[in-house]
Amino acid sequence: MEKRKIIVDCDPGIDDSIALAYAAAHPEAFELLAVTTVAGNQTIEKVTRNALDVTALFKLNVPVAAGMVEPIVRELQTASEFHGKNGLGDCTIPRADAEPEKEMAVFYIKKLLTELPEGEKVTLICTAPLTNIGLLLKIYPEVKAKIQEIVLMGGAIAGGNVTASAEFNIYVDPEAARIVFKSGLPIVMCGLDVTEKCALTSSQIQKLSQSQNKIARFCGEMTGYSLANGNKFRGKVSIHDAVPYMYLTHPEIFKVEKVALDVDCSDGVSAGRTIVDFRWWMYEESEENIAVVDVDVAKFQEYLIEAIYELGEKVK
Repeated sequence: MEKRKIIVDCDPGIDDSIALAYAAAHPEAFELLAVTTVAGNQTIEKVTRNALDVTALFKLNVPVAAGMVEPIVRELQTASEFHGKNGLGDCTIPRADAEPEKEMAVFYIKKLLTELPEGEKVTLICTAPLTNIGLLLKIYPEVKAKIQEIVLMGGAIAGGNVTASAEFNIYVDPEAARIVFKSGLPIVMCGLDVTEKCALTSSQIQKLSQSQNKIARFCGEMTGYSLANGNKFRGKVSIHDAVPYMYLTHPEIFKVEKVALDVDCSDGVSAGRTIVDFRWWMYEESEENIAVVDVDVAKFQEYLIEAIYELGEKVK
């Protein structure tokens, strides 16, 4: 397995936090350079606080930089009904002593990329609205040379979760998503078509929440909130944001297709819809990207739960 230098752009968030637990459990796969935050699941103040506290709980010695407080053009919409008032399913964890970096996320990412040794590149893992990354690529297009690829949770081949046709992360800031999709960088889109399937069952969640392992219990309690608020009729909770990480560690459990990506930036009923064109041969090579379309669900559950328990043993 190739060990990657990664920068994580996120909005913790229940599933963002569980995804960070997965990353923390796999230091052999990820060299985490920074965590940057953007308003999405909750306000920038709350998601940044959560990023500081969660990374400290997971013993991730990593800088956290706060990013954009709202989308490039549109008014911010959060998902507090699914993530709770504090963004962590109203669960409480110790408050970290660390403070965010003084530089705003866009400038901090630019600094990290610029300071990389010759020949080294970074993978951006994005599990939030793409506001920070869209602005980064628009203001500093020269940093593209330092980005290996962008692996993101967002979009969908068909359907949505915030509207009938739009997924939340893309819907919140479709203009930023279009900048990213049209950047010419290699992009792997982990959309709802696969992430909805990557779910924990109610029995798995109950077992986690009753564990003596503190990380398992924390993850279980957060996911239990989501189960009771928005997922009670499904009987399971999708851990959307863990998918980009697991795609990098276990690509063999996923099915992918080559596509070209765009976004509906209108104000109509399809606003924020991801346009996924499977006619990749009609585009320039720089416009060809990857959509993850299917997964071995049992393996996803096995690898995620295993990582959560392993991290809990490490950080006792």
